[in-house]
Amino acid sequence: MNLLHHIICIRSVAVLFWGTVLLFSCKTDVKEVNALAAREGLPELSGEDMVLFYSDSARLKYKVSAPVYEKYNLEKEKYDEFPKGLKAVLYDKDGKEVGSIVSKYAKKLEEEMLWELRDEVVVINSEGKKLETELLYWDMKKEIVYSDRYSRLTSGDQIIEGNGGFESDQQLYNPVFKNVTGQVEIPEQS
Repeated sequence: MNLLHHIICIRSVAVLFWGTVLLFSCKTDVKEVNALAAREGLPELSGEDMVLFYSDSARLKYKVSAPVYEKYNLEKEKYDEFPKGLKAVLYDKDGKEVGSIVSKYAKKLEEEMLWELRDEVVVINSEGKKLETELLYWDMKKEIVYSDRYSRLTSGDQIIEGNGGFESDQQLYNPVFKNVTGQVEIPEQS
């Protein structure tokens, strides 16, 4: 065997060896791929017993307390979710408390600036008006609240009920009820 033939054989064995090593080292682990795919549906951020402060131009607008908070930043949609409910306190431009909202579930769509509150929603404004419903939307851009479900507004000695929901400014100063089923004045008790 001549030297040239011997070098070619060594090279062939080396190429075969390194090719085999590369072939087996590029193996894709199915478990790793499945774990990555499963993370896609998980929140980007989550926490328990959270207190969140929302402000605009260094002015506190509202404070939210929630047992569970989850922030999702998905390709099609960005939102905050409060799967075990929340309590929000709203403030005016002077930092004075002007109302509160309580619900057992809530979701805030980031881009739309729209809140969806569900399950035993109770809103109380600065005048003491109390709104109760099972579904409430709060459009922060338009500064309105609305629902298409049964809603009940208690204001002093008046109760207004509507089966078709209502729409109002976010302070509940001018509510308009649909399909009013009852408007009751409660007599003063002596």
